[in-house]
Amino acid sequence: MRQRTYMKLLAVCGTVFFFLIVLTTGRSSAVAPQGNPAAEWQRSKHANRETAIAEATVERRGTLAAHCGRCHSEQGFIAWVPQLLAGDYGLIKKPDGSAADVAYLQSLGLTVDRVRPITCRACHGDDFELRIRDNTPMLPAGFEAWAVGKGALCMTCHNTRNGRIQWDTTDPGRYTAPHVSAQADVILGKNSFFLNDTVNGASPHAIFTSDSCVTCHLTLGKNGHTFQASETVCANCHGPSMRIDFVQKPIETLLEQVKAAIERRVLAVRDQIGVVRKWDPATDQYTENFPLDGKQITKVAEILSIHGQISFRFTLADGTEVYARAGEIWDQPNGRRIFATSDPILRACWNYLLIKYDGSLGVHNPSFARDVLTATLKALR
Repeated sequence: MRQRTYMKLLAVCGTVFFFLIVLTTGRSSAVAPQGNPAAEWQRSKHANRETAIAEATVERRGTLAAHCGRCHSEQGFIAWVPQLLAGDYGLIKKPDGSAADVAYLQSLGLTVDRVRPITCRACHGDDFELRIRDNTPMLPAGFEAWAVGKGALCMTCHNTRNGRIQWDTTDPGRYTAPHVSAQADVILGKNSFFLNDTVNGASPHAIFTSDSCVTCHLTLGKNGHTFQASETVCANCHGPSMRIDFVQKPIETLLEQVKAAIERRVLAVRDQIGVVRKWDPATDQYTENFPLDGKQITKVAEILSIHGQISFRFTLADGTEVYARAGEIWDQPNGRRIFATSDPILRACWNYLLIKYDGSLGVHNPSFARDVLTATLKALR
């Protein structure tokens, strides 16, 4: 009798255990079909707290944390989104609309000990819905994105962030470089010089994939919330024979050609260079009126952005390297700038960095990337 009771109890427990396994498995697969989002996020660039500290804290940036903190910190982004949705894409402001001071930025948590990187809470509200989707307000890059699904949130920060340019101007009047995350500009076909960007140059990747960025970097990807698109993601839509390098190889070639054309233009006037404001990448400090014999420049090793300005890394005859922003290269102290803002070199450098800083080597918008670079080559002839 006692033995039959034990058998019945074991049968009941076994049945309950079986259904618990089924229910738990089913619930897990429904909630996290792509794996563990938290673990994936830890491997993403969004999780880099060192970047948040460097770019979004008052100790490192002062009141400029109101600029960089918009997109480089959880607290800054959350504070900025309501302002953005209200039509103000400028720097983070106080609730009364005045400029954010250090005390206010500290109250948001933009300090070394409290700042957080781009976390789940930055992108998702308390109801876990995305804070922005489908359409964007006017972005810091000077345009709006329409009907781009969940990718609207990505585009909010992943744009050049330095205002709308006039594609056919002969003098932009500034030395500004595009921000390194130029994806929205490229995928929507905006903010290029020498090429009419007022027409519809948006890529099908932006407007015919339901969720634009999210479709390829998350939904169809294998890496979840790392947002790293897999090498084979193109095959989902374009078939198994399509490889990413089919697009990237010619764009890489054009980028090399544009860089070489810019270098030729720089070397053609190197004899005129006598002094620069030298930047040290190790210390992030400048040396004023650094004497530089332009005749010793043998190579423009890199075109880059230094503190938001178009810049060059020169290699000298003795192998040393000198970094200088394009607007801080003169013939003599307090003399003439070698590169005026009207010089086509500046617009060519913007275009080069626009495509380079997009990071996809043309994949986001192949036609636009090619057209920008070929127009740039023609302008430098």
